[in-house]
Amino acid sequence: MHILIFGASGHVGTALAKHLGGEQLGGHLISGIVRSQPDGAVPYELIVLPDWVEDPEGAAEAVRAQSGPAVDAVIAAVGGWYVDEPMLERGIESFDSDYGSYLRGHFAACAVSKLLSEAGSTQIIHLALNGVASVEACVGSGAISVFGAAQNMLLRVAEAETDTVDFRELRVMAPIDGDDRNDLSGGVETIGITEVATAAARILSSPSDAELSTEISPE
Repeated sequence: MHILIFGASGHVGTALAKHLGGEQLGGHLISGIVRSQPDGAVPYELIVLPDWVEDPEGAAEAVRAQSGPAVDAVIAAVGGWYVDEPMLERGIESFDSDYGSYLRGHFAACAVSKLLSEAGSTQIIHLALNGVASVEACVGSGAISVFGAAQNMLLRVAEAETDTVDFRELRVMAPIDGDDRNDLSGGVETIGITEVATAAARILSSPSDAELSTEISPE
């Protein structure tokens, strides 16, 4: 399977590329779309597209221009989170910035998947990552809660309107281990990236067996 990862240079995206490209989870071919050239070697075929969010059509064309097999699956590991002031005190500019880095990126990734599917001959699987903030009002990261909830509806609408892409979501219901942004004070449980990668591989291999949204929690 040829898997395209949006957000491949981030903590989660890079780790997913390593695991899904490893023999234990199938040894898949991994391509990664990033905004800028990373430092050092990366565990994926690199596609540098600074403006991919603003230009989904150009991003799809750039992916199709790469040598090798057509894309079979897309993973959107886009956006991030923070713990900061209450949402309504951060101001409209911060809210707009969160929208631009989170929900807008997921919309563009969905659009690229649709464009790639229409140009190819196989059904594409699009898997977007989401988190606990999408179903809980997480104090201090309110805008991410808002856009996480909206991301779920974005996928539901896309799934209802599109015949050539299977849109799915993997909701990780705890902080992912190893991410330095996590506040683990007070004994917060985490989920290992291996569990996330295994769950993603399961959905990508059999999307018809998965609900539109799948949750994983600490064991």
